[in-house]
Amino acid sequence: MVLLLRYWPHALIVVCVAALAWVAGTNLYQWGYDTANVRAEKIIGEFAKAEAEAQENARAVEQRRVEDLAALDAKYQREMADAKARGESVAADLRAGNRSLRREIAAYATERLSRDSTATGELSEEAQRGAARLGAVVRVVAEQDAQIRALQEAYEALRRPAP
Repeated sequence: MVLLLRYWPHALIVVCVAALAWVAGTNLYQWGYDTANVRAEKIIGEFAKAEAEAQENARAVEQRRVEDLAALDAKYQREMADAKARGESVAADLRAGNRSLRREIAAYATERLSRDSTATGELSEEAQRGAARLGAVVRVVAEQDAQIRALQEAYEALRRPAP
């Protein structure tokens, strides 16, 4: 007890300093915790903004690619219609006599005609079928060319890096 009476001011100072340190430590911890939360919320906000921008950019790139492919499809459809018209035009020109076959094909047809030497009506029907067949061949070849070009253009469009 003598020690307590003799050193009570010192003990009171130690208790006060300990209490102040505890209060200050708690406040410093809370201040540091609040600061960390503010920084974390700021970083989370920046990440959310960056994610939204990235999603918007991805949608824009996807939309551009869809538009590019739609344009390629429209071009392909036009080329297919042109191929059909080209085939019909060749057949019509052959029937009308506006277009002639190469000599080798014409010679083959003449040789066959001399072998078959039948009525003129049959020859006319055969000539009509031949013109239709040749027109179909021209149409199929043009359609295949259009399809190959369309596939190559679509491949190149999808292969290019996104802008």
